[in-house]
Amino acid sequence: MVDTPWRSLLPPDRGREYLALLSYLPLTGFRKMLTLQRQSGKVRAQLASTPGLIGYSFRAKLMSHRFWTLSIWEDERALMAFVGRDPHRTTMSILQPYMAETAFTRWTIRGSDVPPSWDDAMQRADATST
Repeated sequence: MVDTPWRSLLPPDRGREYLALLSYLPLTGFRKMLTLQRQSGKVRAQLASTPGLIGYSFRAKLMSHRFWTLSIWEDERALMAFVGRDPHRTTMSILQPYMAETAFTRWTIRGSDVPPSWDDAMQRADATST
């Protein structure tokens, strides 16, 4: 398993609540791994200049071609603005035919709890899928 270090873009206000998002992105096979890698670099560049993003991290289980993103957003509007813009929008349309069922878990998180741990995020996802 490979986790990228947490990347902070904005300092969180310790007393404020934010939107947390855990995305599960399973590829159906290795065929599109290079495409995923190439497109992920473009999306990371987009993240670096996205207004309203507090921070993010990625997790990958390369041998089983399963991927996760963990991000904290000021609000839903900031998240939706990111999702609707290129290169993220194009990346999802390119990869969608090669993905198994994706999952997205959202919750609110206090600024004092940022960054969240991967263990906490994964437990939240497990709790919502049962």
